[in-house]
Amino acid sequence: MVIPSDQLSGEALEALIEEYCLREAGGADVEDPLSDCREQVARAVARGQLVVLYTPYNPNQVATLVPADQLDDNEVPGEQQGESAP
Repeated sequence: MVIPSDQLSGEALEALIEEYCLREAGGADVEDPLSDCREQVARAVARGQLVVLYTPYNPNQVATLVPADQLDDNEVPGEQQGESAP
């Protein structure tokens, strides 16, 4: 289930961005690789290129950022989607 990023608290979104950067960027040979990554990922979330995917049926109920183009069309939220997250 895709959760609109604007329905998350700032802290929750920052934690997802941090997790995504650690997972994708790792420890690149840059002085502060996470700083640049955080900015790029935040912009990608704002543009809808990365979306919050929540897996409620997973025993751990995981939320993570994933590229929107990796989801099926029926998983990407439309403009009319107004449901609130639990």
